[in-house]
Amino acid sequence: MLIKTKYHTQKSAFTLIELLVVMSIISVLIGLMLPAVQKARGAVNRISCANSLKQVGLSMWLYHSTFDTLPATRVSDQGASWAVLILPNLEQENLYRKWDTSKTYYQQNQIARETGVKVMFCPERRSPAAAGVSISGDVDTISKGQHVPGALSDYAVNMGTESKAASVGAATFFNNDGAFPSASGRGYNFNMIRDGLSNTLLAGEKHVPISKWGVGTWDSSIYNGDIYLSISRVSSPQHRIATTVDDTDWRFGSYHFGIIQFAFCDGGVRSVAVNISEETFRRLASRNDGEVLSDY
Repeated sequence: MLIKTKYHTQKSAFTLIELLVVMSIISVLIGLMLPAVQKARGAVNRISCANSLKQVGLSMWLYHSTFDTLPATRVSDQGASWAVLILPNLEQENLYRKWDTSKTYYQQNQIARETGVKVMFCPERRSPAAAGVSISGDVDTISKGQHVPGALSDYAVNMGTESKAASVGAATFFNNDGAFPSASGRGYNFNMIRDGLSNTLLAGEKHVPISKWGVGTWDSSIYNGDIYLSISRVSSPQHRIATTVDDTDWRFGSYHFGIIQFAFCDGGVRSVAVNISEETFRRLASRNDGEVLSDY
């Protein structure tokens, strides 16, 4: 009689060495994937930032269509800034109604001052929730009262170029050749942008070191026309595009790798290399220098 014998095979468990090898392989794969994930996230944030700047630029176009002029840099020396004036064109009419533009920034109600708008931020740097409100700097320049906090933004308008006076150690002064004037209460008509709308910066990403978020003139409220250093930027030998997140001074600058994004006066949004030549950047910032713009 034949007897059938069943053989049972038992799978052996992973040895410690095999487990360590598998874990090492997984670690290597994760290490290889992380840069790709970060790169993809950076690309998405770059597109989102460009779309936000596009909306800011188009809102200024709509303002120009209504009033035959771009919004003023600020309504009055202590009044609302350009960012308040374009709120209706950013689908923020309810927020705009909270403002009384006949009063100063410091006289506005808390909701008006402290309500941020998502399209005024670059996601590569921060969200409105992360930004919060200004910590210091929004202090009445006349009465020198207490800080009055307000919403922030990652964008600023182009106020052109500036020059140094001839005397040694003299302060700089504005050339008033940007898309936005240093004077209060008025904006420019597109006819005054003689170098061409596609050749002139309208607004762009402003440089703010991480340690200065919401601090002083670096990053005071985007709604406060009294602190024009925070709502605008210029081009000059002293104020070139920031190349690191810790650069100092009053500059345009971004958190994107190697580039900064601008809304141009023609409504388009384009990237500019952070190492653009000083001369080319100056020509982009000026609306009426009459000079030929080279490739950038």
